Amino acid sequence: MEILYLIDRLESLIQRARKVPLGGGAVVDREEILGIIDQIRVSLPKDLREAQRLSAEREEVLAKARQEAELLLVRAREEAEKLLTSGELLKSAEEKRSIILQEAQQEAERLRREADDYAIKVLGELEDRLLALQTTVRNGLEYLQSTGRDRSKPLGGDRP
Repeated sequence: MEILYLIDRLESLIQRARKVPLGGGAVVDREEILGIIDQIRVSLPKDLREAQRLSAEREEVLAKARQEAELLLVRAREEAEKLLTSGELLKSAEEKRSIILQEAQQEAERLRREADDYAIKVLGELEDRLLALQTTVRNGLEYLQSTGRDRSKPLGGDRP
C-alpha cells in the first residue's frame, strides 16, 4: 500500500527536522511535507478501494467457506441418516428373516407330524388287513389240511 510508504516518509522527515532551541518545536521543509500530504490524499482513495476490495474478497471467501462447511454438514447428516436407516432396515430384515425361518421350521415340524400320523394310520390299516389275510390264509390251510385227510375217502363214499 502506497499510503504506508508516504506516512513512513513523513515520519522520517519530521524525525530529521531541526529542533528549535526553546520548546518542542522543529523546523521542517513546509513544501516537502505539504507535497507528501497531497500524495497521501491522492493515494488514500486508491488504497481505500484496494482495502475495500480485499475486505469484500475476504468476506466472499469466508461466505463460500461457510457455505461449503454447511453443505458438508448437511451431507454428513444425510449420510448418517442413511447409515442409521440402512442399519434399521438391516435390523428389520433380520427380524423378518428370523420370523420367516421360525414359521418355516414350525410348518416343517407340523408337516412331519402329519406325515408320521398318516403313515401310522396307513400302516395300522395295512397291519389289520394283513392280519385278516393271514387269518384267512391260516383258515384256508387248516381247512385244506383237514379235508385232505378225508380225501382218501371217495366223494360221496357213504353211499351203498
